[in-house]
Amino acid sequence: MISVPSKAALTVLLFLTFSAASSRAQMASNRDADTAAIKQTVAAFADTWHSHDAHGVAMRYVEDGDFSSIKGEPSHGRKELEDHYTTIFSTFLKNAHTTDTVKSVRFLGPDIASVDIDWLVTDPNAPGGVLRKGLLTWIVTKRNGQWMITIYHESAF
Repeated sequence: MISVPSKAALTVLLFLTFSAASSRAQMASNRDADTAAIKQTVAAFADTWHSHDAHGVAMRYVEDGDFSSIKGEPSHGRKELEDHYTTIFSTFLKNAHTTDTVKSVRFLGPDIASVDIDWLVTDPNAPGGVLRKGLLTWIVTKRNGQWMITIYHESAF
């Protein structure tokens, strides 16, 4: 026969076990939803990029977001980001199209994730139609329920 204190301990143990399992299931569900939302953020960024809307692209970043190009040229904050995109969209990328495919999402916390993206920039005037390809590494943060770019780094290969 199990004593009253043992029954109480067993009850608490079972409660904690089921609570932890329920919590893990909820976290997995939230991660799935956040992963889908991050992939949608990447797709929305590409759509804005395709329209060559420098202001719209800059607004995909947090206010103090950072960008570094394949040449290591940095842009910090929305004003510099918008200026950067205005320049590239009116010069060497004016006819370009990007294809961004999410390779992985790694959550670093509940509201921060690292995202690796296969990146292909095409231009009908480029040799073979390919202007650039490589890897984008983004750090995204969730602000007011929306995933936004905090850090964007390009690597070409």
